[in-house]
Amino acid sequence: MKLTASRFLIALAVLLILRHDMTCWAQTGNLVALRQKLATSQPDTNRVKLLNKLGDEYAYNDIKTARRYYHDGYLLSQKLGFVRGIIRYYSSEGELLNLEGKYDQCMVLLRQGVALSRARKDPMREGIMYENMGNTFALMQRLDSATVYYFKSMPIFESFQDSVKLANVYNNLSSVFMQTDKPETALTYINKAIAISRAFEDGFYLSHLVNKEAILWKLRRRTEANQTNQQIMTLARKLNDTVAMADALQNECQHDLETGHFQTILPHAQALQQLSPGLQSPDRTAQAHYWLSVGYYYQNQFTPALSHLETALIEGRKSGNIQHLQAYYTHYARLLLADKRDPQRAAHYEQLADSLRDVSLNNSIVKTTRELATKYETEKKEAALQQLSLENQNRKRLVSLLAFSIIVLVGALFFFGLWMQNRARIRKQEKALYEQTLRQLEHEKQLLASHAIVKGQEDERSRLAKDLHDGLGGILSSVKYSFQAMKQTFVLSEENALAFEKSMNLLDASLAELRRVSHNMMPETLVRLSLEDALRDYIQDLTENTGINVTYQTFGLDSVPLDNLYKTTIYRVVQELTTNIVRHANATEVLVQIMAKSQQINLTIEDNGQGFDPRRVNDNRSMGIQNVYHRITYLKGSIDLQTEPGKGCSYYIEIPLTHD
Repeated sequence: MKLTASRFLIALAVLLILRHDMTCWAQTGNLVALRQKLATSQPDTNRVKLLNKLGDEYAYNDIKTARRYYHDGYLLSQKLGFVRGIIRYYSSEGELLNLEGKYDQCMVLLRQGVALSRARKDPMREGIMYENMGNTFALMQRLDSATVYYFKSMPIFESFQDSVKLANVYNNLSSVFMQTDKPETALTYINKAIAISRAFEDGFYLSHLVNKEAILWKLRRRTEANQTNQQIMTLARKLNDTVAMADALQNECQHDLETGHFQTILPHAQALQQLSPGLQSPDRTAQAHYWLSVGYYYQNQFTPALSHLETALIEGRKSGNIQHLQAYYTHYARLLLADKRDPQRAAHYEQLADSLRDVSLNNSIVKTTRELATKYETEKKEAALQQLSLENQNRKRLVSLLAFSIIVLVGALFFFGLWMQNRARIRKQEKALYEQTLRQLEHEKQLLASHAIVKGQEDERSRLAKDLHDGLGGILSSVKYSFQAMKQTFVLSEENALAFEKSMNLLDASLAELRRVSHNMMPETLVRLSLEDALRDYIQDLTENTGINVTYQTFGLDSVPLDNLYKTTIYRVVQELTTNIVRHANATEVLVQIMAKSQQINLTIEDNGQGFDPRRVNDNRSMGIQNVYHRITYLKGSIDLQTEPGKGCSYYIEIPLTHD
């Protein structure tokens, strides 16, 4: 797990740089004094600066409040024509978007900042925008682009002799070289940054130490790494920086695990847990409980280890960190084998970990392919320029090119003659190919007929839903209006009036049930929205109507094209299984997770309900469960049901996306 942890720490180091870039604008941490100044300030540029300082104070604790202050400063800057205030907003709001993982939106703002800086001929602000763009590209793992923008900002900061900004760029470059597996180069740049920031012992220096610790550990210089981590903890206490302290404690836990000091994991994890509530981060909370679980595991205390790991899974699913969830599932399988001796459930969680590992691998392959393609295009352009230069210096190459052109022309004429001679043979081959195409189309026609049968079932459901809603629904509505008219005409006794009202209530209930049934037969959301949006809409309605906490997660679903048959099947399966959970499971927590890859869809539905004997499903399936099995079987998929009385229920469904 060390490689994953190293990359995670490097990303955190970038975020620390982003945070301390913002704190350099705010020289005071006294919120009361800032609010008092704001209350008495005039609507001028000084008020803009006060609003930005207040936003900086809240940026890493309360994003919503920080965004409000930044936006107020932006509106006032627009009103005043205060260009630097507008550029500052682009930078500050971009950092908040980075914290939320909205990198594309951040890049839009930063590019606007670059354009405005150039238009106002403000190179310093332009350099700051370039540095922030490099930070965002680094968080997006587009490291080549990050390096380009860091080097674009460096000469600007050098021209202004801004040592603090240079230290930041050195630190950022060390992060990039660390992630590209060049730790020695990374160490050179981080030492340059520390040489500048050591004199201040502030947040910048702290973030540089965090980066250096990860680099030293990567280089297996563990004594120096441990010493640096102690420096981080000492300075974090001095600056009251809980984020850096949490990073250092996570380092200690990881160091203990890798060096075999298992008995010290638990006290470090307990210290980490004390910090996690103040960080307001589900991922941080999940990490604290995960390390507590690891600590208890190595002390053979399996009950608290399981308890903390289950909490880590709940919080980890909220944050959606695939690498951390993978580690949690793997550790869960190990705990189940050690404590419960439940190899079946352990194997299930190993499968979940493997699935997440596949998702990470696929993302890594896509990223590497993109980087190789970019590198290839760059090299190709450089080769073309070099070739052009050589041709201008040596006219013999032009002669060679002309000779080559003549050869190509002669060859073309030769092949044209061959084509004329073999025209009949080619036509014969085309005829054979045409006949083969007809056979293939006939085969496809048979496949379409099978597909039409399944599609016809959905069309019939749609027709029945419309007939129920428009036909029987209209009749019941007419009956209701007739009863209401009769009530106004006749005088009823008190007893008859009560019976009449009861009948009206039953009629209303019938109408509501009719609408529900027709909607379930053909939900409008699946027609109007994408599969992911339709499922999210359905899950939200389910949560609101039942009070059950349903966690809905998808990985890669939007990137995999699906036809209506697959969309309808997945929607119906989720609908049927969650309906069964609501009716029979007495559950309070439900997980619906879909992982989509190019060749397969994995669907997991779990609950913490009362469970049941799985033989009941095999021996006496309900109509709804039969439909689920029929749909999955038609698509050549498989269903793995894991349940027992009192221990919840888990469906793991695999649907291949390529089949005969």
